[in-house]
Amino acid sequence: MTEAIRTWVIGLAGAALITAVAMTVTPDGKTKKIVSLICGLMTILALIRPLKGFDYVSFAKNLASYKQEASAFSADVSDADEKLTRRIIEEKCCAYILDKAESLGITDLDVTITAAWDDDGYWYPARAELSTNAGQALRASLESRIESDLGIPREKLVWSNRNEK
Repeated sequence: MTEAIRTWVIGLAGAALITAVAMTVTPDGKTKKIVSLICGLMTILALIRPLKGFDYVSFAKNLASYKQEASAFSADVSDADEKLTRRIIEEKCCAYILDKAESLGITDLDVTITAAWDDDGYWYPARAELSTNAGQALRASLESRIESDLGIPREKLVWSNRNEK
């Protein structure tokens, strides 16, 4: 395809060069008008010559192939973007929970968030695994903050003691 375009551009440039030389060396008058007409026709022929032998089937196949490659590349980028978005949401939620736990006095917390895809087209924190040796009262306070601030229901919070993990 690029070879055909290259050949066409070279042919067009050659026709333009020959036209320029012919117009320069031709004396004024009736002869110049005839040479001008012939040069114009030659330039037009050089311009439309690729249309005569153009392989439309091959062009359509190449175009379809390029569209498929573009779609595949776009899908790969979209998939990577979704994974990155999910990972960012999970990390931000973990950082948020760790910060809230520290403000409550829980300093030995390990947390893992699992994000899920919503039918409306976004990731949301769906589940949390928490490991700490904190007492039940502190855990209940943190559970309340997680449920109200992040929207993770209490039944989706999985608690364990740190020495069990």
